[in-house]
Amino acid sequence: MLEELSEALGQEVQKLDLLQHGQIGGVYKASMDRCDYVVKHSDQPEKLSVEAKMLIDLYDAKIRVPEVVHSKGSFLVMEYIESAHQDRDTQEVKAAKLLSRLHSVSNESRMYGYYYDTTIGPFPQKNEQTQYNWTLFLGQMRIMPMAKLCYDEGKISKALLERLELLCRDLYKCIDMSRIYPSLLHGDVWSGNVLFDGQGACLIDPAIYYGDKEMELAFILLFNTFGETFFQTYQESYPLSNDFYDVKVPIYQIYPLLVHVALYGSGYRVQLEQTLKRIKI
Repeated sequence: MLEELSEALGQEVQKLDLLQHGQIGGVYKASMDRCDYVVKHSDQPEKLSVEAKMLIDLYDAKIRVPEVVHSKGSFLVMEYIESAHQDRDTQEVKAAKLLSRLHSVSNESRMYGYYYDTTIGPFPQKNEQTQYNWTLFLGQMRIMPMAKLCYDEGKISKALLERLELLCRDLYKCIDMSRIYPSLLHGDVWSGNVLFDGQGACLIDPAIYYGDKEMELAFILLFNTFGETFFQTYQESYPLSNDFYDVKVPIYQIYPLLVHVALYGSGYRVQLEQTLKRIKI
């Protein structure tokens, strides 16, 4: 692997240190003469290619992500971000400013989804950009495909699948869409996917698409990624909608909960069922 990577980069890689086992392969720190890189290696090269495209799109949109150095075959090589210690409030302010800037990015078509299919962890995210209706997109392209995957793998029951179908059928009755427009979302903002260095916050492992920006905020609340300082700073740019906490949060947390049911099973299924009870489904 060391020789293969050196050949791909056209320079000698002196050392490879495993940082973590990712969802589709290993993540390494590659030490070179003059700099270090982060390297993802996978036997699913098509997923590495999609990740590279997402990172490049975010970089081109002036959103701080690691710069892609090389993407071909089983390797994705990126800029190495050297983390710097910062207090929690400083981190949350920087993250809020970066995410509010991300959410200011929209598209000319005003459609939900994206220009190509993306990924979240090891799973595909279908993004047919033919949908102007946010709740239809959320139900047909996010909740139900993941629910069916969970059902096919025996991780949710037929009864639970039918409850999710009922929810998706009536989503348009639940959410006020009058002020929703397509915002570019990172899609997977848990604490491990936001790095901090001297330049500020940096996003990694994107799962991008255009959706309601408050979908991102519900995800942040679900996994306690950030707290009060983040939300106070974020609302300087985008005040929360009136139905955010009571209506949107439980509905918007269903998709990431399904992703985690698919990944980890029963513990998240209990949380999913509790969330459905909260919205009386």
